Amino acid sequence: MGQVVGIRADANDEIAMGHMMRCITIAVQLKKLGQSPLFFTADRYAHELLKQAGMEYVCLNTSWKDMEEEIGRLREELVKAGCAKLLVDSYQATPEYFDKIRDICKIIYIDDCFEDVYPVDMVINYNAYHVRFPYEQTYKGKAELLLGTEYVPLREEFQRTYGHGKGKREKENAAGVGGKFSEWLEIFDRMVDRKTGKFRIFLSSGGGDVCDALSGILSSAAREKTLNKAVFHVVVGKFNRNKDKLERLAKKNPNIRLHYSVNNMAKLMGQCDIAVSAAGTVLFELCAMQIPAVFFVCADNQQYDSEFFARKERMLFAGDIRQDRKGCLGQIQAGLKILMRDMPMRKRMKKALCQVTDGQGAARIAEKIKCL
Repeated sequence: MGQVVGIRADANDEIAMGHMMRCITIAVQLKKLGQSPLFFTADRYAHELLKQAGMEYVCLNTSWKDMEEEIGRLREELVKAGCAKLLVDSYQATPEYFDKIRDICKIIYIDDCFEDVYPVDMVINYNAYHVRFPYEQTYKGKAELLLGTEYVPLREEFQRTYGHGKGKREKENAAGVGGKFSEWLEIFDRMVDRKTGKFRIFLSSGGGDVCDALSGILSSAAREKTLNKAVFHVVVGKFNRNKDKLERLAKKNPNIRLHYSVNNMAKLMGQCDIAVSAAGTVLFELCAMQIPAVFFVCADNQQYDSEFFARKERMLFAGDIRQDRKGCLGQIQAGLKILMRDMPMRKRMKKALCQVTDGQGAARIAEKIKCL
């Protein structure tokens, strides 16, 4: 039995799934190294997800917005579980929070905002924009740093080998169907879409779709003649507050296909030609799959993504949907039309995307945590 590694993260309809998903991805790799991950959550929102992932967890029964309130309870649970290390992934954590638990275990913090200096043993920022901040000068001699895209914690389905030979993958999928009607139907739909010249567009706006971006994109696309030749594969997250609106749109338009509880995002992406997505880790997933994309910002922690992904013709940036909704939706439609008609651009994008990440980041993080 390896060391117990605590993981403090939450998921709910306000902060959605991103923090929890990347922590689960790291936890899977920790298990492979013989470690014993144990999640600590403020509430029960994420417990179903953790059960599905085969993870153990403890509910602190506190407010996720006030982490200092949980310190006494967390200390008890850390000691009880014998945690040697604690990985924290929350923007609500404060220097005081870490200072009051660091005598119990070593602390690893996923910090992609650099809003303060934290008394921790390891800091992780896998985003390319980490170079904007003085991590090296600030933490020199104080904490180990895991910086840059080699540490992007993508799920195993996004391994680099999965991103190559898209056509070959689909043939292999077809050969291994084994009589499963749903998979045969999936392949048939894909063949019909390709035969009729319909582009298959992957559409995602995070687990919560807090800006109601999905319905806006679909409604504006319905008014564009060019986009009538597209089939939209829409990821409806667990905490999406706008499901009813999306279902009404899908009922009117057979080219809108909603996907709930997607357990293999790489497979869904791999069946699509281009994508529209909110910024965040999903952009790295699209890189791994080499899917040309238009992306937009809908949260403060995504504001620097445009600097990296919009360069070198990696992706097309549509703006911040919070600041100019109409303008952003217009840029998304314009970007989609460009990608649909410009095959040379799509090929250049694919070439640029495959250089961004190799999908091994979670394994690298887990190894570093084990050795800390």
